[in-house]
Amino acid sequence: MPKPLLFKLVAQAAIGFFCVLFGCIIGLQTKDKILLIMSLVIGACCLIRCISLHHLIHSGSYLTVEGYCSKREVSAFKKTQQIHLIGSDDREYQFTTDKSVKLLQGHYYRLYFRTFPSTDEQIIGDAGSLLGFEEISSVSSTKP
Repeated sequence: MPKPLLFKLVAQAAIGFFCVLFGCIIGLQTKDKILLIMSLVIGACCLIRCISLHHLIHSGSYLTVEGYCSKREVSAFKKTQQIHLIGSDDREYQFTTDKSVKLLQGHYYRLYFRTFPSTDEQIIGDAGSLLGFEEISSVSSTKP
């Protein structure tokens, strides 16, 4: 299991667990039924999302792309950025991510994307398909 995907799975499970724990404790202590029910609903949604992510990881239905970040274009008025990645097979990939994703130009990365079974070809493009990334430090820098 890749480290970024495992980290995402553990973080999602921890969010759900602590939301249920603290929400139920405070809801029972203050006799607030709405807080108790909302905490349980959020916990159930986090559990469903964790099961879905776990299934995605173990079925291997994600795409791995390794490459060199050649360009990063941050939009001034949007919450997204364009990333240009040159893969190890010299293919150029262009995709959109949130501005919170900090890929540095000139570094090598391994990125994990969600694949969609309804399409015949692998589509990398929208911000929601990026599952995680990790920097590869063992690759020597041969590109400018």
